[in-house]
Amino acid sequence: MARQLVQATLPHKNPGDVRVWTRKNGNLTLVIQPGWNTKTNESFGYPYGTIPRLLLFWITTEALVKKSTRLELGNSLAGFMDELGLSASTGGGKRGDAARLKDQMVRLLRATISFQEDLRDGDSEGMAFVDMKVSDAGVLWWNHKEPMQNTLWGSWLELTPRFYEAITANPVPVDMRALRALKRSPLALDLYSWLTYEAFRAH
Repeated sequence: MARQLVQATLPHKNPGDVRVWTRKNGNLTLVIQPGWNTKTNESFGYPYGTIPRLLLFWITTEALVKKSTRLELGNSLAGFMDELGLSASTGGGKRGDAARLKDQMVRLLRATISFQEDLRDGDSEGMAFVDMKVSDAGVLWWNHKEPMQNTLWGSWLELTPRFYEAITANPVPVDMRALRALKRSPLALDLYSWLTYEAFRAH
């Protein structure tokens, strides 16, 4: 996981219809702006809960292993869900894992994530900031109602250079087995990330 997203985490619950969402930890502030759905002419909404966290863990790990900004997601939604520790057999309704994954993936990939850090050096004050998206290109072919069905073309993501730099510069190592065990609680995932980060930094 990227260090910044361990220090200031994503929303645990849906923030609702607000223009921007912020979380502050010390001198670091995380700001999220949702993407715009041109089809419905409304916001996609904010990424929240466990699924965006699992996605970010997977994306970071995959980028480090493959050493590439292009990530192949495969031809089957069920296969990708299995890698995240989600189940394709939870039903095809709105509350099923497949539908929730598709919704939260779009929310995460289309949102703009910003970090602002307050700086101080004696009497001088400053500000460091970075605005980025997780991905700036991609194709998602999956049908959440038929997650087992293979598509003719594979789904893929192209990570933005800034996000790729953030997750590969000082990544925090995690164990996917632990993530699968904690996947029902965003707070548990955040605490695990933070404890792992602190232990890694101390080591």
